Amino acid sequence: MHTMKSSTLLLISFGAVWHLSSTQAQTVLVGSGSSYTSPFAPADSITYNVPGGGLLSLTVANGTASKSSGIWNLSAQGGANISLLGLGLVESQAQTQLTGSALNFSVDNSPSSLLGSLGTGASIHYGWNALATFGSAGSVLDYAANTTYQVSFHVDGNNGLLNSVAGVTPSFNFELVDGSGNPLTDISSGTLINIAGLLGTGVPSGDITLDYTVGGTAPTGPIGVEFIGDATVGASALGLGTDFATVSNLSITASPVPEPGGGLFVGSVGMLALLHRRRLGWRLEVEARRHPSA
Repeated sequence: MHTMKSSTLLLISFGAVWHLSSTQAQTVLVGSGSSYTSPFAPADSITYNVPGGGLLSLTVANGTASKSSGIWNLSAQGGANISLLGLGLVESQAQTQLTGSALNFSVDNSPSSLLGSLGTGASIHYGWNALATFGSAGSVLDYAANTTYQVSFHVDGNNGLLNSVAGVTPSFNFELVDGSGNPLTDISSGTLINIAGLLGTGVPSGDITLDYTVGGTAPTGPIGVEFIGDATVGASALGLGTDFATVSNLSITASPVPEPGGGLFVGSVGMLALLHRRRLGWRLEVEARRHPSA
């Protein structure tokens, strides 16, 4: 009987180990040890050049400039310029930049002197967008069915424009997208992730971690990430700096979701062991009745 019990325990242990190993496997897709070790390289930038700039002119514009750089599509939106006697030409416009180790949303030249000239109640709108598609030849990252994807990155918004203070109305969002640009749904936060909201009020910097689970049908096209920033800066926000936010340490990992059969296997082992014990106990009871002790 001792041998029978040992075999049952060994079988249960084997089932438990198999089940855990299937849920813990993790593959690094973006970040250290992957084909995309430096996702923010090479260094590049795009700046929206505000039209106008003639003598004694004032221009506030909300146009957009875009360019492709490696795996990224970058765009910058909005700005203003002013040309006055004794002041010369002063410009301030949105800029989206890859530094090689980070993604930076900023304002090229401080808007302070411009806003001072525009006067009370005036504001300038800036917008930034950066979309990375991990579809490089030989290193295409396609979605897989029954897989959980974890996206993590660090945000630094300490220079002021990411704070919802008087004179600044910012928003900073993230999306994990498929090859057609359709966003996936985060397990707890939906499709459009409010980064500023996750960091918390008055907390412009921190680490963000998001989890997405793909079901039985995988999205088409390569994996993509998109960062979207927006800020309307008023005259009362003078001196807040020129940086909106910097994103670094981007990482994406994939872990297979355990198939229903895996859990069923472990459950079946446990049920067989329970039935075996009950059957063994029943036999012992029958034998005891047949041969009662003296």
